[in-house]
Amino acid sequence: MDWASLFEFTIYDALFIVVILGFFFYWLMKTEEPLPPPPKQLELLPLTDMTVEELKKYDGVKNQHILFGLNGTIYDVSKGINFYGPGKAYGKLAGHDATRALGTMNQNTVSDEWDDHEGMTNDEKETANEWETQFKFKYPTVGRLVKSQSDKLDYQGKTSFIRGNDAVESVLSDKKTD
Repeated sequence: MDWASLFEFTIYDALFIVVILGFFFYWLMKTEEPLPPPPKQLELLPLTDMTVEELKKYDGVKNQHILFGLNGTIYDVSKGINFYGPGKAYGKLAGHDATRALGTMNQNTVSDEWDDHEGMTNDEKETANEWETQFKFKYPTVGRLVKSQSDKLDYQGKTSFIRGNDAVESVLSDKKTD
């Protein structure tokens, strides 16, 4: 074996080195795309119960806040605008009771009317509960989704909050509005 043949340099070797160096310099010189700006922090809403009709205006279009109901509790998911905003993956849920849609994993089941969640299977209810477990640690609780104005409570000026393990009833006032 001739040692000189191991160190021969052909045109193919030169092309290979140029390509490798080209990729290396491209990698060094490329600019990172800037991250999108963080979502604008909105003021916390006051605690309030809402009917389905009142909730509809919090869809991210009519109002900057994005709210939806889940298991009778209203959550402010505005900081998740990239998921729940208009035209986004879960945008259909904004301004609605999302319990059935999240429980069935079918956004087409969102209704504009009061939904008593009749007909949901135990598995679907459990799925909705799992979603709620995540939301109560991540998003502020705004109040309760109620069927009529007479079911509303007076929260005496308290603001929405992230409730964590606390039950809604333990932190919300029990005084009804007049």
